[in-house]
Amino acid sequence: MLGEKIVYDIVKEGEKLVFHSMPDSKANMVEFDCVFAPGAKGPGFHVHPKQTETFYVVAGKMIGRIKGQKEKVLQQGETFIVPPGAIHTFSNASKDQPLETRITLEPALHFQWFMTESAKVAVEKNCSRNDLTCLPEMGYIMWQCRDEQRIGGMPIFVENLLLGTLALFAKITGRAKSIAPKAN
Repeated sequence: MLGEKIVYDIVKEGEKLVFHSMPDSKANMVEFDCVFAPGAKGPGFHVHPKQTETFYVVAGKMIGRIKGQKEKVLQQGETFIVPPGAIHTFSNASKDQPLETRITLEPALHFQWFMTESAKVAVEKNCSRNDLTCLPEMGYIMWQCRDEQRIGGMPIFVENLLLGTLALFAKITGRAKSIAPKAN
């Protein structure tokens, strides 16, 4: 599958993800392209405890936020670097132009699996981050990657209780069966 693109068009979120390789949790980094529709909000505040995330603005304008710092508006050709452990989010700064970014996370860990499985659920169920219809599946995926990605600002014990309950519900009801196993 080398050289073949893996594309997920998440219509309800106004996002398109383009991976250029298969997931490899042992890789030095994962790199992918992400296109956000005009006005797309991106994810809520989150944190990668073990990874550096770098955003490169290919086209459009991006708002990058790190909790406790002034938000940054980035133009085409600019880079936004988020160190491990920093609570952050990002969004399209334009209401009428798409935002094209190249995003890397170092090391790769299971981030591509996380994004791929989340995107599959969103596409198959035609849901968004705010739809409760896919909450058990999303909770199950997040539970699998809880050492690598966290909800920004939520106490860990609360997040563990919430995600653990959702993951258990997804397994008991069979809703986790459509999610590919996480590779070691």
